[in-house]
Amino acid sequence: MAKTLLTTRTRVRRILDEFTEANWVETDLTTVINERYHRVYTAQCALHKDYNITVSAILNLVIGQQEYTTANGLPSDIFKIRRVEINLDSANSNSTNQRAFPLHNIDAVRDRLNNTTVGLMTYTHPNYYLLGGKLGFIPIPDKAGTYQVWYYPVLPDLVADGDPLNIVYPDRYYNIVAIGAAADALRFGQLESAEADKLDQK
Repeated sequence: MAKTLLTTRTRVRRILDEFTEANWVETDLTTVINERYHRVYTAQCALHKDYNITVSAILNLVIGQQEYTTANGLPSDIFKIRRVEINLDSANSNSTNQRAFPLHNIDAVRDRLNNTTVGLMTYTHPNYYLLGGKLGFIPIPDKAGTYQVWYYPVLPDLVADGDPLNIVYPDRYYNIVAIGAAADALRFGQLESAEADKLDQK
């Protein structure tokens, strides 16, 4: 059975032993459910590396352009990149897609850029980086090419009662969302902080 906002909220009310609104209104419970939902999703992205991967369209590289944004077609809902493939010369039938490897900090990016003078470096593979919403490539493209991004998307909040939880094995793990949300609800106004702490330990 699919787990939705409604089934999760019902489970939260069961934990709180409040089946009709009294201390907690529906909007408050929806807020804490969404907060825990995003926390569980973030943890699952690290543990289940190939779940919920979204693949972008094939996007164009521009000669001499190093960085790309949503204005160039980069998806606006990227949470975390899993893989990037790049073809640095797509007009050449012998040129194939290569995996680009990530550079994780600005120091690595600057070091690579400082060594791009002809003759100083031979690239065994291209690199990419994501800084300030910009996806950049090293070496800087000198021919028309293409790239494609595999990524974890930013999930929208659950809003409608029928919105499904987009997590791994929701029939099991929705309960983690519900228990955490119930704990946060108990902390409203410091109602029952001790009980909230016990729920968080489950």
